[in-house]
Amino acid sequence: MKRRILTLVILALAIGYLPYRAMATTSLGTLTLTVVKCRIFTPNGDGRNDKARFEFDNPDQLPVDGSVYDLVGARVASLKQGTTPDVLLWDGKDSDGQTVAGGIYIYEIDFQNKHATGTVVVAR
Repeated sequence: MKRRILTLVILALAIGYLPYRAMATTSLGTLTLTVVKCRIFTPNGDGRNDKARFEFDNPDQLPVDGSVYDLVGARVASLKQGTTPDVLLWDGKDSDGQTVAGGIYIYEIDFQNKHATGTVVVAR
């Protein structure tokens, strides 16, 4: 049974049908993290699920920062501003521009001395 489920998950990921978006309503004062898209992503440059996307309700349009850490707690990268002030992105690369190894990574969103954390997965 476990083998069948694993096979279905791998197949779904390969054809792009694995749920790519997870609802995550976390409030940090006036900022609300509304959704994290592509919690499991594949930064391989094929144009599908290449980035983790963090979307906010930021009515005051105040600056939002974020970082990504490995499971040991070492800082891997900063989240980059998206096309609008309500979006931060991580392309699966470290601060030197190298694609990270597959695995689980911790994100931290910083807003006015408040923090929210969660995980994303880089799949290979």
